[in-house]
Amino acid sequence: MSCATVPVRRETKKVNEIANIDPSFKYIKAHLLDGNVYILYDWHFDTTANLLNGYGSFLDINRNIISSRGNVKYRAKTYIEPYKIDISDISLLETNVPGPSLAGGLTVVTGVTAGIGVYCLINPKACFGSCPTFYASNGDTLEIQAEGFSSSISPSLEKNDIDMLYTARAKNDFVLVVTNEALETHSIRYANVLVFEKQNDERVFHSPEGIFYKTKGILPPTGCHNNNGECLAEVVNVDRIELFSLADPDNLDSKEEIIVTFEVENDGKVGLLIGKRQTLLTTFLMYQGLAYMGESTTYWMAEFERNKITTGENIFGLLGGIEVFSKDTYGNWILEGEINETGPIATDFNIIPLANNQHGEVELKLRLNKGLWRIDYLGLATISEQVAPILIQPYQVETITGTETFPLSNLIENNKYLVTYPGDSYRIKYRLPFENAELFLDSQGFYLEWIRDEWVREQNFRKLNLMFNRPSQYLKVAAPEYKKIEPFMEETFWNSRYEKR
Repeated sequence: MSCATVPVRRETKKVNEIANIDPSFKYIKAHLLDGNVYILYDWHFDTTANLLNGYGSFLDINRNIISSRGNVKYRAKTYIEPYKIDISDISLLETNVPGPSLAGGLTVVTGVTAGIGVYCLINPKACFGSCPTFYASNGDTLEIQAEGFSSSISPSLEKNDIDMLYTARAKNDFVLVVTNEALETHSIRYANVLVFEKQNDERVFHSPEGIFYKTKGILPPTGCHNNNGECLAEVVNVDRIELFSLADPDNLDSKEEIIVTFEVENDGKVGLLIGKRQTLLTTFLMYQGLAYMGESTTYWMAEFERNKITTGENIFGLLGGIEVFSKDTYGNWILEGEINETGPIATDFNIIPLANNQHGEVELKLRLNKGLWRIDYLGLATISEQVAPILIQPYQVETITGTETFPLSNLIENNKYLVTYPGDSYRIKYRLPFENAELFLDSQGFYLEWIRDEWVREQNFRKLNLMFNRPSQYLKVAAPEYKKIEPFMEETFWNSRYEKR
């Protein structure tokens, strides 16, 4: 995204003294695990004692003021002791001071104003965002290879993510470049490389269950049909010419089917290869949920971190993944497996092993949500064996742009994070045991969205309740709004990447 600066905004609560704080001064809100909150106008971190110290007010769960230290209205210091808050008691921080002035690794939500670039102003639900983006050389140029832990949008959702570095060229001195190209804070616990030695045309793919299979003799499809007709040209090569459908205008939870055929000459165990990424439907839904939370976004996030929010069926679970079916001897469709991975940035590749040996014309069916997936490639590979990786940690991390003092130790030591802010980038180096290798990225962490003014104006708790507790109904209600912006979302997304100047 071509912005030169990122102004910040404060979230105003209807509390008499706090509402008078000038937003041009830094403030911080510390949401505690017990539901109470400190709002401080003058503060600093004592990293030695693991404390947040500051002057301001202490509020109860109903946001009534319990006590104050200092003159909140005039931001004056006094000779009384400041509040001393143990960082381990904090569930979430909120501030109008973006980025590296805060203690690394804490859960910090930041607000930004509308000055975030023309593409985001036109279509704020399609602004670039997702998670850490990883690049590697394909032999000629740096190319996007992976996006880490795309569904980990809060600390409680932190998880491990494995992505195939499909076009990365393996070298003994291998380099990944990780970037933060969105208005987000990324906390990366680790970013290791999984290495598999291979011979000639062998390739290694991983299944949704996390099993790695060495394969050979990959067959292209001989036919492909979906609801729109012939689709072979879109899926026969890895070329970024993708097969996708537009969403149903009446219901965002609407399924479609793809029939794909292969000619198999040899007996043996095979697996379906799928190269895919998501459309921006999930991005729209996530940003829309934050917009419905509005001025209370941080309250809802803090409640979520405290395990105080329970919902019914998850809206993303309802949309589902890509189901793969094969035919039994009676011609009935049998479910072979399902691929479900969040992320609109990088094309990832998976394998679904088929239960029975296939021979002759093999017909498979893919069932998926209409408008949710972009499929770049389908192939049928002969499976040689299951294999286990060699795990390689980084040996060096170079700062391209960023403020981390010890980026390497933060990536390889337990309970630390490499924390990146918009525009940051780091060069991560690995020593590989051999060059003819298949490579995967094994990363873990979480990220936090920065809250936009454009979202806050749409606060609507009724629709938020509908989204959380009646997702099937909500996906019908939301369809017309999504259809208005669907044709422009890809262009907006890729043109709104954040760049430092």
